[in-house]
Amino acid sequence: MGGGGCLESRRRAGRAGEFFFRALRDRAGGPRAGAGGLRATKTTRREAATVAIALAEAALDLVVASCCEVAGRPKGSDGGKNVVASLLPQPVSENADSARIVLQEGEDALSVGDYRKAVVCFTKVLELAPSEYKLCQRALLKRTEANRLLGNDKAAGEDFRQQWLWGRGLRWPGHYAIIYILLRRGLVQGGEKRAEAGERGVPPLEWIVVLVLVATYNLVLAYNLHEL
Repeated sequence: MGGGGCLESRRRAGRAGEFFFRALRDRAGGPRAGAGGLRATKTTRREAATVAIALAEAALDLVVASCCEVAGRPKGSDGGKNVVASLLPQPVSENADSARIVLQEGEDALSVGDYRKAVVCFTKVLELAPSEYKLCQRALLKRTEANRLLGNDKAAGEDFRQQWLWGRGLRWPGHYAIIYILLRRGLVQGGEKRAEAGERGVPPLEWIVVLVLVATYNLVLAYNLHEL
């Protein structure tokens, strides 16, 4: 009986020790699991910050494009007061045909050396149809040439800067390429990482970004790059 009692005591002590070490192991695993959760939280916050920065940078580039558009586009009869409307796609101007005729008159005057008349004609084009991108850019280019031939370098420089700024406005494809690069870094690459981690149902964000940018760019061109 004494030997049996001793054996039973040893078994109980063994079970108690096993329970104790199991408890220690679980407690040791707890902090590691907590650290993993903390790392996951930090990763999520880092991804959110990356997305926010990418969106902010893309918005900044859009602001730059809008500023170039406002600074470069001819003011027209309203003096450039309707800034918001000037950033939106414009229909064909009702004065487009008249502006084309005056543009041709200015080019004819420029070709025969009547530079002053050419400057007057090209200025009239900008006043008649300020929203017609191709017409006005051609008029600015030709007026720059006429002013240089007249020796008016200051006016020629102003025309060149206006032409350059308007050319870097909402129609410049470089802005859309920059926005794509910025959004891809913040949105698309993050989606790819989540997909690699095994997350299902992640949409092809890169396709969506590309389609939206291409559609927006073509909308701008369709409504603004009218024929000369």
